[in-house]
Amino acid sequence: MLHLDRYTLNARVLPMLVVAIPLVLAAYPWVPSEAFAKDGWGGLAAKWVTTGACATLLATALSFVPRAFGTRLEERLWREWGGAPATAYLRYAHPELDARQTLALHMKIAALDPSLHVPSAQEEASDPAAADQCYAGMVRMLRARTWGPKNFPMLFDENVSYGFRRNLLAMRPYGILTTLIGMGSGAAAIWFGHPVWPVVALSALVGMFIVVNGTNDLRRQADRYTRRLFETVDLLKPPTKTKDAGTPTRKKAGTGGRGGTGQATA
Repeated sequence: MLHLDRYTLNARVLPMLVVAIPLVLAAYPWVPSEAFAKDGWGGLAAKWVTTGACATLLATALSFVPRAFGTRLEERLWREWGGAPATAYLRYAHPELDARQTLALHMKIAALDPSLHVPSAQEEASDPAAADQCYAGMVRMLRARTWGPKNFPMLFDENVSYGFRRNLLAMRPYGILTTLIGMGSGAAAIWFGHPVWPVVALSALVGMFIVVNGTNDLRRQADRYTRRLFETVDLLKPPTKTKDAGTPTRKKAGTGGRGGTGQATA
């Protein structure tokens, strides 16, 4: 069952809607207004409403497609970029931070989860792949603790924007194809005497929007999300320390023979 939360609507359904709009517009000129209402203006309005509804339903039903294509595109781009932007940000060789700043960031993240291993500069230099695995674990921990719009709305907005751009870019070839279909259908209808210039114009605008969203824009958005993610490190609290459950606790005076174990927070 499709769960239509805010992320799904904006990062998956919306890219599919952008791609589907010209395809639905292509059918618009060939559906008679009489199929909706007797009155001319009422039929015209009903056609436009039905067109928008059909596009929305189609995009919602196929929202899994942009995600699948976007994931594949992301994997390819990360290989070209030398790794995931958030993972690369934690490397000592990243140009945005010096060695002292990188070490300080590592220590802050490690304090949030003591089970994480923090590679040293020497470890990273000797085995970059193993170091990247450690950095990827840090990123996963941060994402898990900051996910959702409630506590970190600005970070969530950046993630939604990244998801939308990634999925729309992955669907670009199909978006260009549907744009050409929409414009061609509108042009043919005009040739046969139907005044449907809005179909051609809207299809062209959608195509321009799809083409403008490029790889460089996606990279900039990925970098914005990365910086926002690591800004949350100072806002997160380290886990509270608990007493080992196996440590015996002192019995209160006057109690029976049954003892108990307890947990104390630091």
